[in-house]
Amino acid sequence: MIKNQKNKYYALWAVTILLLSLYLLDRSQIKKRINGYKSDIALIEKELISNDVLIDNIDDSKNYFESIINTIESQNITDSQLKHEINRMKRLAKELNISISQLEIDPKNSFPGKFRISSKIDTKLKRQTLSLNLTGHFLDIGKFLESYEKINAPLKVQSCAISLDSLDPKGVIARLYLSMYTGI
Repeated sequence: MIKNQKNKYYALWAVTILLLSLYLLDRSQIKKRINGYKSDIALIEKELISNDVLIDNIDDSKNYFESIINTIESQNITDSQLKHEINRMKRLAKELNISISQLEIDPKNSFPGKFRISSKIDTKLKRQTLSLNLTGHFLDIGKFLESYEKINAPLKVQSCAISLDSLDPKGVIARLYLSMYTGI
């Protein structure tokens, strides 16, 4: 009887140890799976964050592009506004003792063709150039350019080439190119 109880006792201990080892083995397998899921989740979160940054960059670029187009469209000038701007330039030049000559409007569209072809947005914009010569003293021409930029005119100075005036030893001639947007 004692031998029978001893056998039962050892069998019970063996079953307990077996169950405990099965429990620990199963627990380690579950921990491995959990850690695998955690690493997968962390990788997915990292990808989502990088995609959010990419999407944010795309949205920022799109908003920047639209703001530039809106700015350019707000710079649109009509024929009557162009006449008004030219008259305003003439008045400002007269105030500063500068003469304006060789006033020309280039009818060619100088808006970048590459942009017009590759853009999916049809802006219908045309960029034209107004060129003129300013003749006077160097400082007066500088004041003219500064004053004209301050009045926030729709014509924007694209370039200015200054050379000495052969007829006036103290004078200079400034060849001024202004850009304007039309066609909207």
